[in-house]
Amino acid sequence: MTVTEQTIVTASAVITLLLLVFAVDWRHFRDWVVVFLFKCTIDFIWGSPVVSLKMLEYPERLFPRWYETSILFELWVFPVLCILYNQVTRTRGLAAIVGYALLFSAGIVAVEYPLERYTNLIRYIDWTWFTSFYTLAITFLMSRAFIALYRRGCDYFGPGRYGR
Repeated sequence: MTVTEQTIVTASAVITLLLLVFAVDWRHFRDWVVVFLFKCTIDFIWGSPVVSLKMLEYPERLFPRWYETSILFELWVFPVLCILYNQVTRTRGLAAIVGYALLFSAGIVAVEYPLERYTNLIRYIDWTWFTSFYTLAITFLMSRAFIALYRRGCDYFGPGRYGR
């Protein structure tokens, strides 16, 4: 890994940590933990086959002996960005939910595409920036649907129901 790539990886991890600490509204801690774990699961389930099918690859990555995917992105950066997305859309309507999913996806692709072109951190094989864009948007929307379902379940089965 080159110095530039190491700097990008380190900066990504640190910036994500700072976003998590300073930008997340921790009054909704329960929701954000659920979103984080849901996103990690979906990203790992979805990302691993994409790499196994040789649609894209991560030539330089953390723990290369054990994982072919980008652990940093799939288990840290993307889940934290998804928390922020869900925080922004928490009380908004459907148009804003879809709009922000597209904006967040565009922002990630705006960073990913130059990384693919000029570094060895990601390489598109049978993949394009547009594939990244719509798959990211779909997973943002999936997380939003999941947390909405989770909240309804907590309200329905929560304290006060069935004598609790």
